[in-house]
Amino acid sequence: MSARAKRSVDEFARELVEEALAKGASAAQARAVDADYVEMQFDNRGVDLVRSTKNRAAAITVYKDGKRGSASLNSADPAEVSSALDAAMTAAQAGLPDPANDVAEAPSLPPSAHGPEAPDRPAMGAAIEAFLDRRARDFPLIRTRDCNYSFSATDTGFANSKGVRQRERRAHYGFSALFMAKDGARTTSMNYVGAESFAPFDDPFRAGSLARLLEETVQSLERKPVPEKFVGDVIVTPDCLSSLLWPILGALSGSALFAGTSPFKNRKGEAIASPLFSLRNEPRDAASPGGADFDGFGVPTRNLNVVEKGVLEEFLVDFFFSKKLGMPQTAGAHKLSVAAGETPLAEIVANTRRGIVFSRFSGGAPNANLDFTGIAKNSFYVEDGQIRHALEETMVSGNFQELLKNVHAVSRESVDFGGGSYPFVAASGVTISSK
Repeated sequence: MSARAKRSVDEFARELVEEALAKGASAAQARAVDADYVEMQFDNRGVDLVRSTKNRAAAITVYKDGKRGSASLNSADPAEVSSALDAAMTAAQAGLPDPANDVAEAPSLPPSAHGPEAPDRPAMGAAIEAFLDRRARDFPLIRTRDCNYSFSATDTGFANSKGVRQRERRAHYGFSALFMAKDGARTTSMNYVGAESFAPFDDPFRAGSLARLLEETVQSLERKPVPEKFVGDVIVTPDCLSSLLWPILGALSGSALFAGTSPFKNRKGEAIASPLFSLRNEPRDAASPGGADFDGFGVPTRNLNVVEKGVLEEFLVDFFFSKKLGMPQTAGAHKLSVAAGETPLAEIVANTRRGIVFSRFSGGAPNANLDFTGIAKNSFYVEDGQIRHALEETMVSGNFQELLKNVHAVSRESVDFGGGSYPFVAASGVTISSK
């Protein structure tokens, strides 16, 4: 092992910056990561792969005359480092100048560590065996594939030419599963769950929404179309809500503000959603593995109320777009949560005259006005306060701006996926029809 490979990640990042400056960069930043990864892959038949990997990787960004160039490398080998730096300098020379191209001035934090020191491999294996036993006993019609129980530890170091130095270690367990139901010739579409935790998943059925989704997937063997096209309610599940939020977050981002495409521009301080809806960015949540103490520019993160009781309090602006827009940076890393409400899910369903439990969305990106159209999968038809039956793939269309305003209930129940926490959210005004 070379002397450089033995350097800590923050020292390696610092050396990359120094070498970039020596090659003629006017400014530079580097991020180095030592990653340890253990995974156990399995399906219905049992564990079919166990492996562990260790590697060092890094990314270097150089700035020259207002231009920017980047390159990555997968080792500390001197030849690879030199080649990566040359590639970054070449990319910068070919780039376009931009006043926003620069490194950040920020305080250097004390080194931090989050999560367990090492994986509990026996516990991981025992949990998989318990999962497979219960799946065979309670869900014989479920077929699994590409299931993964993992442990990931990343030691991240950052340095830039303005003297910023950061280091953070994060380690967590991850559990993911892809599954469907099959009964003779009848099958369902695939369903998925993924979750992260500092603690081992002793009972994987408690990972995310797994137990509920397995039950619903079996129920989906008996599915029917909606009776007719109608405008009704959607009860968005935590799994679906986490994916539906991304277009909204995009519209709240610095890039959308700079492009002038955000429908929320000039709306800060105004109500853009129901008072029942609150959205937070919490990368500093010490109890969650999905956070980060500093962002890609080395700037320390902070928790942020994005939408509080329906009012837009902050946009999600990183360092680069803060310079482009001439406004303060607010969010260089994302770990999002929607606040739980006070209404039990059973009561939300009982108060629904007509609509669907909206479990998974498949569709293209919405337009700049946030109009959307797509397919609801693994979903259920609700009428007169009762879940009537599982649905065939169903068309849904509406507008995310209106959906936020039309939220009329948020569940007391919430699911923590490790990278975010989400309740069930009920809203009106969505057009629902057979595919």
